[in-house]
Amino acid sequence: MRNKIVFYLNGNKEEVGADQAGLMLSDYLRLKKNLTGTKVVCAEGDCGACSVLRYFPHHQNAVNETYIPINSCITLVANLDSSSLVTVEALKEEDKFHISQQAMIECHGSQCGFCTPGFVIALTGLVEKKITQNNCSVSKQEAKNALTGNLCRCTGYEPIIDAAVKMDLKSAAPLKDRYFSNQQENELNETFKESVEIKTTEFNYFAPKTIHEALDYLQHNPNARIAGATTDLGVVHNKRKINLNHILSLHLVEDFYQIKKIDNEVMIGARVTLSDFRHFMKNHLPEMADYLDIFASPQIKNLATLVGNVANASPIGDTPPALMALKAKVVINGIKEIPMKDFFKGYRQTALQKGEIITAIMIEIPSKDSDVRFYKNSNRKDLDISAINLAIHAEWKDQSRKELKDIIIAAGGVAAIPMRMTRTEDFLKQTPDIQGAVQVLHQEFNPLSDLRASAAYRHIIVENFFRRFFADCGGIQ
Repeated sequence: MRNKIVFYLNGNKEEVGADQAGLMLSDYLRLKKNLTGTKVVCAEGDCGACSVLRYFPHHQNAVNETYIPINSCITLVANLDSSSLVTVEALKEEDKFHISQQAMIECHGSQCGFCTPGFVIALTGLVEKKITQNNCSVSKQEAKNALTGNLCRCTGYEPIIDAAVKMDLKSAAPLKDRYFSNQQENELNETFKESVEIKTTEFNYFAPKTIHEALDYLQHNPNARIAGATTDLGVVHNKRKINLNHILSLHLVEDFYQIKKIDNEVMIGARVTLSDFRHFMKNHLPEMADYLDIFASPQIKNLATLVGNVANASPIGDTPPALMALKAKVVINGIKEIPMKDFFKGYRQTALQKGEIITAIMIEIPSKDSDVRFYKNSNRKDLDISAINLAIHAEWKDQSRKELKDIIIAAGGVAAIPMRMTRTEDFLKQTPDIQGAVQVLHQEFNPLSDLRASAAYRHIIVENFFRRFFADCGGIQ
């Protein structure tokens, strides 16, 4: 068992002890390594100025990418154990700029310059992805998608989009050739085989290799926080609402990176990122992949896990209503299953007991006689939290879509928990009447007014999404 965090930074091996393992990566880079090209603006993962590139060689992601952009301001140094990182300072090769940097210069993509390193990292991540795909062109839409996690207050974005489109991908070489040697791979593979425990009066951190080690640790340390990617915990830590000083991380448990289809179900392990989940579902349920396209930013999705989004138990979390519509089950300790409709007990409260860990989520792939849609309303299209989300899964008796065999309606943002609209479901199964169902629907929830939306607005949006579902699928006119 190790008592140090080991990773590579710009090709150099780093061994970090207890005094620095609990830092956010951005603080470590800026304060300890003097790599000040990484900027911190929001400390929430919203602006992208803190972006760096990460390669985690122990898990082959869905599209065979290597170095992908992540937010360093909400990521613990400890949780990047066994990774290879590249910062903006390392992109230039001798006297030659990286093509992302050169394109930004030629297209005047920088003014004040504070956000520029983050944009360059995001563009470099796009270059790495394109190299993997053997694709030498970038469309405007691809550029916009890759840059949704980066904010700029000066340029108006057009010069940055132009830079993305004009990058000369034919001259690009993968960063892996420069910063990931066979020696590094061997050393990180050996590192990944060992559990990590750091224990001081100020910082306790344990990363087990097996679920059994994790459960044993929780028995003796019931107050330890189970950390996924800390994309949420990192925010509240930075805003000084909690202190991440006692952590159980699952990033070394190899089985938790599995995502696989078993008959008509999909099992998503506790460490499967939203990016990998999205890519996997593209072939099995494209509606889910499309829905995840407007979830957070690429930087966040490259780290955040599906299980973490569920465990967070936010009433406006994007995935719980969608998962409920897919008859999801929460797998506890690898042995116990709880239907997701029964998992949320109150505001930020779940059925998870002390000493229990969510090890996977199981969802059902809808049958060919089904229609599934996921809807989200937020103040901004990209990188914004939901005001309302609604998921509907209808199983029809025949192709005429006039009678329902079964229906699930799940909503977020309407109560203290993600909720099923069971009365509306029962009404529709007995009476295929949309207008009557709308009246029942409005009686099922009594939302609050807050900074995201008023109660009246939430009622209107839920009804509109509900009607839109049947218009989209052509059922029960």
